[in-house]
Amino acid sequence: MQIMDVIGIGFGPSNIALAIALEESGAFKDWLFLESAKTPIWQGEMLFEISLDTYSNIQNIPYRDLVTPRNPRSRYTFLNYLVENDLLFPHLNMDMLMPLRPDYARYLQWVARQFDDRVRYGRQVYSLTYEETVAGGGAYHLVTTTGEEYYARHVVVGTGRLPNVPAQFASLQSDRVVHQTKYQSQVGPVASALPTGSRVAVVGSSQSAGEIILHLSKSYPTLKIHSIMRRYAFPLKDTSPFMSEAYFPEFTDLYYRSSPEVRERIDRDIVRTNYGSCDMDVLEELYRQMYYDKLHGKEQIRLHRLTDIVDATITDDGGVRLLLEDHATGTIDSDHFDLVVLATGFSNIGTGAGDLPTIPLLEGFSEWQDLSTGHLNIDRGYAVRFANAPENVSGVVVLNGLCERTHGIGDGGSLSLTAIRSAEIIARLQESDACLSELASAAPMGER
Repeated sequence: MQIMDVIGIGFGPSNIALAIALEESGAFKDWLFLESAKTPIWQGEMLFEISLDTYSNIQNIPYRDLVTPRNPRSRYTFLNYLVENDLLFPHLNMDMLMPLRPDYARYLQWVARQFDDRVRYGRQVYSLTYEETVAGGGAYHLVTTTGEEYYARHVVVGTGRLPNVPAQFASLQSDRVVHQTKYQSQVGPVASALPTGSRVAVVGSSQSAGEIILHLSKSYPTLKIHSIMRRYAFPLKDTSPFMSEAYFPEFTDLYYRSSPEVRERIDRDIVRTNYGSCDMDVLEELYRQMYYDKLHGKEQIRLHRLTDIVDATITDDGGVRLLLEDHATGTIDSDHFDLVVLATGFSNIGTGAGDLPTIPLLEGFSEWQDLSTGHLNIDRGYAVRFANAPENVSGVVVLNGLCERTHGIGDGGSLSLTAIRSAEIIARLQESDACLSELASAAPMGER
């Protein structure tokens, strides 16, 4: 039985950055990643294939890639990806501050493919526990849906956040209600079969909502698209350099040390640097599309402003009936849609609306978890603090990219701090090993 030093669950951007750091640091010898997907892909459900306009960009300058902030001389930089794929000068010639999303997706895939010997694809981990007596010591035990078993001293969970499905839709089982994370695979088959004039509701006012509306309008010109949002209009993304300092490494320290009240105050100020807002290019294209339609006497896209969804039910014809409260008019009306797309983002570990106290993958540690604050207790090095764990547990479980409520906005959907965080995680793993060595050295000879 082999006990790995480190096993990473998931191989998205956060854990790809960790793989780079593990290789370049040489801190651990035996490490492996388990990924549920069959191939490396990033945001495949939101990579549109109809026009350059709808591609948009990654909302992140290329220097904040998987490695540059930590090691600008690395061969895994976005710049080196361009060089090795003969794209450098054509890319520079476009004079774009931020890369196209398909270009960045290929960069991530290019990096991931260089770790094929360290990744097992098609392995979804469904059980994570700790065994105290394994090969003379304890280790974390991972079981995949394929029946394979793995053991590791440390585990790094980088599975990404779970989709945020509003309570009104949580119990609905229908292919007519689709979260943005399943947009490409599930919307296409349904939308293609809908007759002319069918009505599609897109819920939300984020960048994803804007891009989905554009994609629907261009791909399915006979559909009627209804944008339902609680706000008055699509907010513009906050690109202020002062607000964007929330993506500096030192901000993580500030945020982690702050009280819940101060964190809430910070979140309120900086939320639109990454959430619930759109880039200007997407807003301008969407507005131009609506204006163009008006010139030609049609209204394919309709905005429902200041509107809450009170309830949602599946109708006899397979559609979705929404009870909509329009706060501008003070009316509550029932409306029928043939398809509903939820551009409602993701859930964090926390105590806020839509947050989760923990993640399903940690169910095997339910008796160990400290939820006294309402959610998992996570230390500065991203390790879960198991308050009730046995004293002889060696190694840690680390959350990579799941700690926004404790470490700040750079730890969620943003790629800005993945490189820095990977170095901090390795340091945390080494700290755990050093503490274990000290305990072993201090133990009487008969107990070693």
